[in-house]
Amino acid sequence: MDASGMKVLFCVPFKLAEPKGNSVAATRLMAGLVLKGIAVEVAAPPQVEEPRVMTEWAKKFDPDVVLVFHAWRCRTAFKAIMEAGPFPQVVSLRGTDLNEMLDDPACRGEIRAILNACSGITVFHEAAATRLSTIDRTFTEKTFVIPNGVFLPSSDEDFRSRLGVPKESFVFGAVAGLREVKRPLMILPWLARLREEFPRLAWIHAGEPLETAVTHRLRELSLKFRWMYHVDLVGHSEIDSFLRAADVFVAASRSEGSPHAVREAMLAGMPVLLSDIPGHRNMATASHEALFFNGEVEFMHQARKLIQDPDLCRQLGEAARKRVENELEQKDEIASYIGMFTTIIQKGKGKTHE
Repeated sequence: MDASGMKVLFCVPFKLAEPKGNSVAATRLMAGLVLKGIAVEVAAPPQVEEPRVMTEWAKKFDPDVVLVFHAWRCRTAFKAIMEAGPFPQVVSLRGTDLNEMLDDPACRGEIRAILNACSGITVFHEAAATRLSTIDRTFTEKTFVIPNGVFLPSSDEDFRSRLGVPKESFVFGAVAGLREVKRPLMILPWLARLREEFPRLAWIHAGEPLETAVTHRLRELSLKFRWMYHVDLVGHSEIDSFLRAADVFVAASRSEGSPHAVREAMLAGMPVLLSDIPGHRNMATASHEALFFNGEVEFMHQARKLIQDPDLCRQLGEAARKRVENELEQKDEIASYIGMFTTIIQKGKGKTHE
């Protein structure tokens, strides 16, 4: 598909340098689109929060299509671009905007208005598309299912040595910003109780201090639990090594779309233990590609199985890796976005791209 000459404006809720899912996705998509000859400009905070700036940006850049990376957090930019002209806008529902805010009385009216006004909607899974159709059937014809891409460069850094984790430890690992929605610290008291049975347990975590209360709690727990090891940031070039420093990858989020960290762990061949939420359930088959938990009792039960059964860990990890590899082979993320942009442009909802 020849899309050279197309112009796309991204509106993202966080700066590209921040290790957030939206920023990682925008950086990856921009690189892929540019390789196809597409001109991409990125509006990030504080610009996306200033209506006049976004109106002028849209008029000056004159994009063929706009990709909005969060319905709620980029709502100011969306409205400003609407006022600037008939630019088709695609809203990417990526997590909390779909899973929580669409049901929140404080947000849902404005989000639904944006979804009604936009030219297209992207979601990661068929289940998300089905949920949208139950909210408003008119969303169905403009919803595109495009799985989240993933890129995992290989590396050989020894994070156990770097962090000082004893070699004989059985390690639970996690990658998540220190935010309440990610619930990164929820499992620590449970692991502490498991250590009474399995004293070799350790926990490693990578994630920026994003919310004060969660960051303060991490510091308190680090003084109490000497078997936990934290690093604020791991560069993407080394994330493969950090993931493989663990024996099991854990994600305890309250809400997700299709988190990069989980997909990267699966691609790395890690057994994954995931909170039982729709975003995670759509990524893996229970007991084949992942284990799931709701609360402490289920977590302890699943964790014991993984600690005591190396064959189960290996089988889960291999199945998870194969699933992600198969998905990447079947669905080219960049080609899917270009196809969607082309379809929307050709429908005449904006300028016709030559």
